[in-house]
Amino acid sequence: MFNEVCSLLIILTSYVVIVITVIKIPSKGGCRKAFSTCGSHLAAICLCYGVILLLYCVLKSKSSLLLVKFAMMFYSMVIPMLTPLIYSLRNKDVKETLRKLVHLKVLSHS
Repeated sequence: MFNEVCSLLIILTSYVVIVITVIKIPSKGGCRKAFSTCGSHLAAICLCYGVILLLYCVLKSKSSLLLVKFAMMFYSMVIPMLTPLIYSLRNKDVKETLRKLVHLKVLSHS
């Protein structure tokens, strides 16, 4: 648990420094691109560390065996499948296609 918390603190500290640096970028396009990259990295890290911290810090009782099994399945199967999706959302073509799909769904339900 100590190792996980220390590494998470190092990562969060580095993101605070990155955000402070990005805020100082004069161009809005540069800021947006940097935050897009940081956002996808941060989403992947939150998924991984969220499950790890849930397993090691929160779940200690034997009554939560089903939740432990679900968390382990999520960590070993779902996160590896979501990671490419998270990083592909930085691609303009993927974003545009996703916007069109959402727009079509909204129009079809109206």
